[in-house]
Amino acid sequence: MLALVPAAAVVAAGLVALRLHFEPPTIPAYSLAADGGEAVLRPGASFEMVIAPASPVKGAIGARAFLLRGGEVRPWNVPASVGLDGSVRIAGQVDTLFAGVPPGTWEIAVAVGRPEVLPTAPRDILASTAADTRPSAWRAVRERIRLEPR
Repeated sequence: MLALVPAAAVVAAGLVALRLHFEPPTIPAYSLAADGGEAVLRPGASFEMVIAPASPVKGAIGARAFLLRGGEVRPWNVPASVGLDGSVRIAGQVDTLFAGVPPGTWEIAVAVGRPEVLPTAPRDILASTAADTRPSAWRAVRERIRLEPR
């Protein structure tokens, strides 16, 4: 029975080493594919946000989106698709994507990175900046929008 504990530790270490070999823990910088300043979103219009990596990405990538205004952070549960190159795309009708969101100026913050380490705490996304170049398992990309009243 005591032999199982060291064997389990060896197996766990081997799995971690394999994962780090095939899926490095850090990802490259990400940025908006097209940055045109503050986007004005009107009811009935469509919205698209594409976030692209600065270099090729190996391994699993996920995204978690938030809406920020002042000190307020709202989780933004929208479908995000991840391409084979690691790019992230959020797209759809403004009325659907922003249902229940009050009009006005907002900042969209999308955390892109390894799915298991994406932030869930509001303070984590507020503290993140796109200019942070330190090695990281996730990156934040932000875009300002103005949501017009319905």
